[in-house]
Amino acid sequence: MVRKFDDLSAGTQAIVLAVVAVALTGATFWYFVLPESSQLENLQQQMKKLRAENDRNEAFKREQTEYLNRIEQLSEQLNTLQSIVPDQPATDVFVRSIYDTGTSSDVHIRTFISQPLVNKQLYVEMPFRLHLDGTFYRLLQFFDRLANGQRIVTVSNLTLGGAEGGGMGSYKVSPKETVGANCVITTYYNRPAPETLAKGKTQRK
Repeated sequence: MVRKFDDLSAGTQAIVLAVVAVALTGATFWYFVLPESSQLENLQQQMKKLRAENDRNEAFKREQTEYLNRIEQLSEQLNTLQSIVPDQPATDVFVRSIYDTGTSSDVHIRTFISQPLVNKQLYVEMPFRLHLDGTFYRLLQFFDRLANGQRIVTVSNLTLGGAEGGGMGSYKVSPKETVGANCVITTYYNRPAPETLAKGKTQRK
């Protein structure tokens, strides 16, 4: 026989209400809270992945910036090295710079004769035989400016003597000039790679 809820004792009603409340709570958790909890967990995992990816991207950006800075520094170093040891002989520019150095040092260059090129493994030596005259101090200044110039220059076979004679052609020596010098100055340029030479020959055919 089915009994009405009102016919139940107070204790039984309390138990029934408690069971109903637990059932409603369970149903609510099952149908509403649990899916939301699973979705929240998924969102948290996605957030962790995005945060990890963002950290990797930030690290990559820092590395990229470092690499770009390094490339810029290497490019500047390459430009400097190319000015010191250029890829082309640039003979006219070099000869003019030597005469300009002589003029600024108050040294007279009487002889400037090109010598045979000397091929090395990675570069080519370009020597010149010089005779010049001036005062001892001015000659020192001339060689010092050569040593501190932008392009590498070495001086060899240096001999000192009187200021008169020794050069090509006729010229007058000032009484103030006390020293004459003979030497060989050598500058350098990069030797083209074998594949570059082969490519150039192919294009000329």
